[in-house]
Amino acid sequence: MVAKQNDIKVEAELLERQSVQCIQEKNWDTLEAMLDPACQFVAKTGSYDRTSAMKLMKEMNLGPVEFKDFKVTQAGDNLIVSFWIAAIEYRDGTQLSPQFSPRLSVWKTKNGQRKCIAYADLIVSKD
Repeated sequence: MVAKQNDIKVEAELLERQSVQCIQEKNWDTLEAMLDPACQFVAKTGSYDRTSAMKLMKEMNLGPVEFKDFKVTQAGDNLIVSFWIAAIEYRDGTQLSPQFSPRLSVWKTKNGQRKCIAYADLIVSKD
């Protein structure tokens, strides 16, 4: 059981790191392919469907990123991932907080591939 838990933790970390790397590199096709069409995002500014979230991500200028405290559970074919992320990020010309903030995502297996079906972004703006 411990080996299986380690495997899903490694898989989940790779998914999260790859999605952030896609934003940093502005690799929108790969990022969009990782998102289920029904994916929902929630942030301080509201909730978004996949199309609206992609529009917001395309406006991001994401610098160096650090991750910590990954926790992963599995429910059926879903991975539930919580972690903390810190990034130098600018949105609409304003630097957002570079402090660690929590995130939560849910990844479902669909046709043999993991697709993000839900994402909570709890980053706060710099005062």
